[in-house]
Amino acid sequence: MVNFKLFNIGVLLFSVLLAGCTSLDECREDKTVNMKIGFYQKTDLTDVTIKVDSLWVNGLEKDSFLYSNSKSANSVSIPLNAARQQSDFIIKFNNTTDTLSVFYTPNNAYFISFECGCIATQTIDEVISTNHFIDSVRIVQREVINVNAEHIKIFHN
Repeated sequence: MVNFKLFNIGVLLFSVLLAGCTSLDECREDKTVNMKIGFYQKTDLTDVTIKVDSLWVNGLEKDSFLYSNSKSANSVSIPLNAARQQSDFIIKFNNTTDTLSVFYTPNNAYFISFECGCIATQTIDEVISTNHFIDSVRIVQREVINVNAEHIKIFHN
């Protein structure tokens, strides 16, 4: 005869372990939220992707580089400061330097779980730049979430 008390304890223990596995799967969700910028050349018909031979990117007033002499780069993924509503970057394209300022609205933090924490997302409001290498800038996706999507196009003529 089956001992129902032991059976119930076994089912309860199995349920707790199964629930623990589910939350671990959620932790595999990408918690990095970066803004992706693509580099383009304007044409009359379409936007043509370009590659930059030597690319350097760092945050304004930051010591470390996000990209250091990257070769043949046609895009970059850079973080926005979750504690502010503006992030500024110095971008050196080959031998020409521009400054890019991104203004955004922080969204409510997206809660994943107690074990995994939450992620901060933003909505891009405006982007301005100096115009040495950069001819113009276009926002193509305003919502910066943890999905690999291009948010900004930088054009060079």
